Amino acid sequence: MLASSGYALQTAPPPSSDEIIRRIDEAVQHRTKSVAAYTVQELYTLYRRGDANPAIQVTVKTTYARETGKDYIVVAQTGSSFYRGAVIDHVLGDEKEMARAANRENVALTSANYEFTPEPGIVTQNGRPCVIVHIKARRKIPFLFNGKAWFDASDFTLVHVEGSPAASPSFFAGQTAGVRDYVKVDGFSMAQHADVHSHSFLFGDTRLQIDYTNYQIRLEPQAGN
Repeated sequence: MLASSGYALQTAPPPSSDEIIRRIDEAVQHRTKSVAAYTVQELYTLYRRGDANPAIQVTVKTTYARETGKDYIVVAQTGSSFYRGAVIDHVLGDEKEMARAANRENVALTSANYEFTPEPGIVTQNGRPCVIVHIKARRKIPFLFNGKAWFDASDFTLVHVEGSPAASPSFFAGQTAGVRDYVKVDGFSMAQHADVHSHSFLFGDTRLQIDYTNYQIRLEPQAGN
């Protein structure tokens, strides 16, 4: 279950909107420059029409390198192979495309790609003091989204996002909304859990959950937490 947010007592004046946006951009840039490579295990679980049992589960090992992007190796699969090709392979393909060095800057969660509107005050999300920022994509493409994001109030790393794609993603071609939680690994914000709900004529009501575990990160020699 995803932790809900609640308002916490504020002990210091919050930063201005301009300062929040600047710090978010700096945190993204620092992560991009510092994380040279990583591996992670990802478990994709697809449910259809409210079924308790998944239509398919796929476990992949993901390898990321800043110079080349992402590669995937499927290590386990149960359930319908149709949904792997129709849904999960498309999701992996989109993630690989976004991680390419040529595309990474254009899809990063920065003010170059989004209009940021911070809310006043500090809230608690997933046990961490956060600022909430409303996000609107500057371009209508599936790799960007509209919604809200929660950033750690101390270092402005990403904690939680929720919203919908700025354009319909190819793998569902329907109404889609989702959330994603992040955890700090070696001081950097890394995806922990995603939950995407969709409704389309082809697939009906669909829910895709992604769990990320066993991160191994390689930092640049000069990088610090």
